[in-house]
Amino acid sequence: MSSKLRREDTWSFNGGRDIIEEKGLKEELSTIADAYIEHGGGNQNLTDRREYLEPLGWDQEVSVTFETNTKDDVLSRRASFDAYKDSVIVEHERGEQMRANWHLLKMEIAHREPAVFSQNYTADAGVLLIPAYVNYPTLGRTETDVQAVLEQHFDFSIPLLVWQYPDE
Repeated sequence: MSSKLRREDTWSFNGGRDIIEEKGLKEELSTIADAYIEHGGGNQNLTDRREYLEPLGWDQEVSVTFETNTKDDVLSRRASFDAYKDSVIVEHERGEQMRANWHLLKMEIAHREPAVFSQNYTADAGVLLIPAYVNYPTLGRTETDVQAVLEQHFDFSIPLLVWQYPDE
């Protein structure tokens, strides 16, 4: 199995595709998609996906922590990214559009504030992988949400590549 990254199945924002290509990671995205096709998402399949990602040098479940001080305490929210390599963060979503948007917001924060990473990482670009077999999220809806909402109202700026990959 080898998912092929075709231009018509992708959308690039703020030079995301160019950064992925410059870093030589474009072809490796196919391997990541294949890992999700073969083993599915979720932490219960982390070990199975590792056989695909680890030989290529991708870290999985890279932790971030978002914090804010209140008058009484510090509020903290932990999260993670599905994969990370060479300052590129990858998220996979097959469930719902709003969850995809949450992934995009996490990417943006990591891009702006590298201190959220638990390790000494930075985020030069993000990749959102969406399987073609799901109703939501979709490539078109994600493009609309980024341009009409996130960019216009939240100054979304992380270079991004969204790929709605074939599942066969």
